[in-house]
Amino acid sequence: MTHRCPTAPEEPCAPPALDELRVLALGLDPLTAAVCLALAEAGVCLLNVRDPAPVGTADVRHGPYPAEFQGQPRELVLRTLLRRRSPRCAPLSAPELFPSAAVPTAVVLHTWSVPGDLVADLATTSSPDLDPALPTLSVVRDGGSVVVWPLTDWAHRPCRACVASAVRDARRAFRGSPPTPGEPLLPRQDETVAVLTRTVATGEIAGRLLSHVLRDDAAPRAAPPSPPPARSPSGTQSSDGPEACLVLRRGLTVLPLAPDPRCLCSLAFTGP
Repeated sequence: MTHRCPTAPEEPCAPPALDELRVLALGLDPLTAAVCLALAEAGVCLLNVRDPAPVGTADVRHGPYPAEFQGQPRELVLRTLLRRRSPRCAPLSAPELFPSAAVPTAVVLHTWSVPGDLVADLATTSSPDLDPALPTLSVVRDGGSVVVWPLTDWAHRPCRACVASAVRDARRAFRGSPPTPGEPLLPRQDETVAVLTRTVATGEIAGRLLSHVLRDDAAPRAAPPSPPPARSPSGTQSSDGPEACLVLRRGLTVLPLAPDPRCLCSLAFTGP
């Protein structure tokens, strides 16, 4: 992202400092909680976290939530952990105070999760009334798999149907063949792989949020080679090119997913 000097618009300004980044995290499952803590460690001070759901057994087992806080609201516990991690961090739980897209360092992290075995268990926190133009990074976590969408604005974030479709595609990609009666709905060894996925995905998502406002002046000027075209789990190539990809991570494996062609949400990042 290039910032322009107000007195000389043709000249780029220095990138903003890390403590100018404003992040609104909606849905504080173990993955998103770990991302927020990583951002605080990196120097991000202005974190607005929202999820009134109580800390459950799975949050304690799979995430950074201490057992003594079980039953308390996630947002309250995470604010405590953020202040412990970084004394300069000033976390809030007030989405109504989050700035509009007129502030170029503001970005939203919107997280879905599947706490049960069924895709119908898909859940997220309630959506607040935000500026429709706010840059938004959408993520869904399903056991040992994480799917990340391209950056969109808040008004064109993926809907529930799109997120559910991505979860089904992710399960199909790693299950390989249709399940037989009595076979688990999720791929085997999901608990073990989930730890690895969460560890790697935490850094990747935090890095994407930081890169929204920061740039590396020492980076090579040449554009990196384009990744291979996206393919759906069924093997059908996406005609929209690599920029239309959803990124599926499971452990150290990364696969592109094509967006759901039956929903218009993907037009936010694929074009007509």
